[in-house]
Amino acid sequence: MNVDYTLYLVTDSTMVPESSTFLKQVEDSINAGATIVQLREKSISTLDFIERAQKVHELTKKKNIPLIINDRIDVALVVDAEGVHVGQDDMPAKLARQLLGPNKIIGVTCSNPSEVQQVCDEDVADYVGIGTVYKTLTKTDTKTPMGTGPIGIRKMLQTLKTRNTNRQPIKCVAIGGINETNVTKVLYQCSIPGQKLDGVAVVSCIMAKEDAYKATVELQEQINGIVPWKKDGMSKFDTFTYNNSHLEIQTQKIQKAGALVHHITNNVVKNFSANVTLAIGASPIMSELAEEYEEFAQKIPNISLVLNLGTPTVEMMQTFIHAITTYNKYGKHVIFDPVAAGATNARLECSRVLLNAGQMSVIKGNVGEISAIFKLTSTYEVAKNEEVLMRGVDSIANLSEESIRNIGYAVSQDFKCVVVITGPTNHVIDAESGSFAQVPGGNKLMGLITGSGCSLGSAIGSFVAAKADSSATENLNLFEAVVGAVTLYNAAGKLVGTKCSAPGAFVPAFVDSLYLKANK
Repeated sequence: MNVDYTLYLVTDSTMVPESSTFLKQVEDSINAGATIVQLREKSISTLDFIERAQKVHELTKKKNIPLIINDRIDVALVVDAEGVHVGQDDMPAKLARQLLGPNKIIGVTCSNPSEVQQVCDEDVADYVGIGTVYKTLTKTDTKTPMGTGPIGIRKMLQTLKTRNTNRQPIKCVAIGGINETNVTKVLYQCSIPGQKLDGVAVVSCIMAKEDAYKATVELQEQINGIVPWKKDGMSKFDTFTYNNSHLEIQTQKIQKAGALVHHITNNVVKNFSANVTLAIGASPIMSELAEEYEEFAQKIPNISLVLNLGTPTVEMMQTFIHAITTYNKYGKHVIFDPVAAGATNARLECSRVLLNAGQMSVIKGNVGEISAIFKLTSTYEVAKNEEVLMRGVDSIANLSEESIRNIGYAVSQDFKCVVVITGPTNHVIDAESGSFAQVPGGNKLMGLITGSGCSLGSAIGSFVAAKADSSATENLNLFEAVVGAVTLYNAAGKLVGTKCSAPGAFVPAFVDSLYLKANK
């Protein structure tokens, strides 16, 4: 059977609004574009379940879409439904296959890669429902109550990809907290090369709506939509050699753009970051007032968000998340600095939460920080006796240039962003376009002053907000803008290093040098 899993409606009779009925909600959604329906009833009698299943099956057969019965194989057999869905605590998929025969659809709930691997090994299921993606009120007994996020989904997809190579594929549907506000992002982020989702399963965003038909139409529109931040191009960069003429065009664009860089950063570096932003030609906004973020992102055309993990707190994490989702909503770029992510498990967990919350355009960090983020990728495998990556905020990872580049590529590929790895040589990587650049470092004194690494994010934010590439098009070549920012920043540092021999004198001289280079 050729099954379309694109929009998988899972029913819940407890959510139906007073103005409608259960069957009307299901019928309206089917007529509006639901491609498969799962009847899930946990608290009615067997007789009532069979009666309801028969009525729903009449609706699905009219549209020639499958009816899946949750858990109850007896009900599925009585009404001759097209398939069943079983959870980890329900009847084993192997036994379900024996009872149903070879031609019925069998789906299995999976919450982690090991459960996906078990389904792959058994090789009897037609699809897996993977999740939960986000926290949901309909599933309170999940192993990850806050959701696995896209990071967890990608790890499960990696397991599925290994099995599906050169075999009849097991399909996959994401479930958990998916609705019209995030479905486009889920489909974009929950994919890896060679394996993507076949659909999304939803419950409340249809069953609980006053107008289930309209809700389904809107959901289909979002499924087929384009995430807002993809309006800017990622064209292949290495079709030309980057040089000072490109940088000159880029800095001229910054002077004309009137760009703003919204910083949510740590108190230690705020002043330096603001001065760096001003020296380049953009304007800094230092705001932790969440109530104004919507106005920033919606009304200011040339703005970017620089998010610095620096000094996280429970309250600040909520501010971070609100900022990310707001800037994503309006297609504005987010530059993320996972400060000291490799120093403690708590900081890495903060990074995981933020990376699950939304889409970053650029992730910038030293070798230790990006190596820590690599642990969140779908291809990472835990190694024995892993080396310590960081001492405080400083990287002490000792990796070859090839290893650094491979780690950066994996992070860029999974998180669909430009990655900047700082050090004696700076690596800028965009896996999507296959672009890679190496930028010489600045001066060793930059490692002895507070904020030199963090404020590189300000430079990147300035270039990105100003759409500062060397092209004549309106869309931004994000990769080139990042390369330009890293080039300018380190060139200024190198120039100052020839004149200063101590860190105290370096700071004002660096800001001056940055200003002079950006305003040639």
